Amino acid sequence: MKRSTIFVMAIFGVIALALVFSGESEEEVLTYASVEACIAAGIQDEATCRTEFNKAKALHENVAPRYQTASTCRDEFGHDRCYRQQTSTGSFWLPFMVGYMLAPRGYAGSMYAQPLYRPSGDRNRFYTSGGGRVGSVSADGSARVAKSQTSQPRARTRTVARGGFGARATSSAS
Repeated sequence: MKRSTIFVMAIFGVIALALVFSGESEEEVLTYASVEACIAAGIQDEATCRTEFNKAKALHENVAPRYQTASTCRDEFGHDRCYRQQTSTGSFWLPFMVGYMLAPRGYAGSMYAQPLYRPSGDRNRFYTSGGGRVGSVSADGSARVAKSQTSQPRARTRTVARGGFGARATSSAS
């Protein structure tokens, strides 16, 4: 075998290993479309399912993707899947929360809840408010997601007119 062939094969091997090991680590999470789905899965008790859903719902309006126009939001999430939020400084459009995720918090038994969304282009998957895709969800609600998507999302403080879930420019509170 020629040296150049061996060299090229070695380079491809190094690139392949780099791609495998450079991917972000994933975390196992629980995802549910509703409190009832959480209860039916039997992993969490009813009180926990309800409490964590309410936490995600309370967080939703602060972290959901924001759009200046109804049409931009509907382009991303579909017809009748957005609503207008009025504030003292104006209004903006948000997608409806269609589920919630329970992620480990770092210490035994503790969880963090956050809202989930479903863009019209990928109706079979959940996405976090930051645009992170949740992996395939099993019958009991377990799924895998990039570890960076399991931390508390930051509140959105500004809306920009550009569309594209996960690819729009927004400011976040520090």
